[in-house]
Amino acid sequence: MEKRHTLHDIPLFGKLSPTELKLITDISRTKRYKKNQIIFLEGEAYVGFYIVLSGGVKVYKLNGDGDEIVLHELSPFRSFAESSLFSGSRFYTSCAQALEDSTLLYVPSTEFALLLGKNPALAIRVSEAFAVRLMELNQRIDQLASSVEGRVARYLLNEIQLNNSVKLPEPFFNLMIPKKDLAGHLGIASETLSRTLRKLKEDKIIREVSKKIFVTNLKKLRELTQE
Repeated sequence: MEKRHTLHDIPLFGKLSPTELKLITDISRTKRYKKNQIIFLEGEAYVGFYIVLSGGVKVYKLNGDGDEIVLHELSPFRSFAESSLFSGSRFYTSCAQALEDSTLLYVPSTEFALLLGKNPALAIRVSEAFAVRLMELNQRIDQLASSVEGRVARYLLNEIQLNNSVKLPEPFFNLMIPKKDLAGHLGIASETLSRTLRKLKEDKIIREVSKKIFVTNLKKLRELTQE
């Protein structure tokens, strides 16, 4: 039987009681967005955070060349844009866009802050959960700050592990997403990804057959993840 998700599945609210969850839903409202519709842009006035109820959302930044650096691609019952609430920023620090027709739960920042101020126990539990979320965000930022080859190598290594093929003579996985989307996920330009993959092939670390990527030198790939 398919698991029925609730607000308890949201890391930020996982430790809250049903009564406390109702306090939050009472101040929130649902919003619907069409595929590719912008939810907010970096630099816009911060008014609240969101929870994906259905559909999907991309959270990203734009670099100096206008290329997208994808920070997260969020599925239902994941929250986003909550960091500005806790950091005190008056502006959104990234952009968000619907990947498909989506329904979001919008939690206004002013009402949420007042609610936490009136309920110290609730504030403590939410703050504890946010600390864990902040660690995840910092790990993602560290990943984006690493070398391009290291980023690509980490992705390849993770994919062959997920494919349970790491013990094969040539570990492999099926590349299920377009390379343009993969580049955005890794926070690099499409041309940079193509150059990096080409270099890995020239160095005989990987080879490609159709949509399959084979790792021909696992030791060297692991060394690249340390860069």
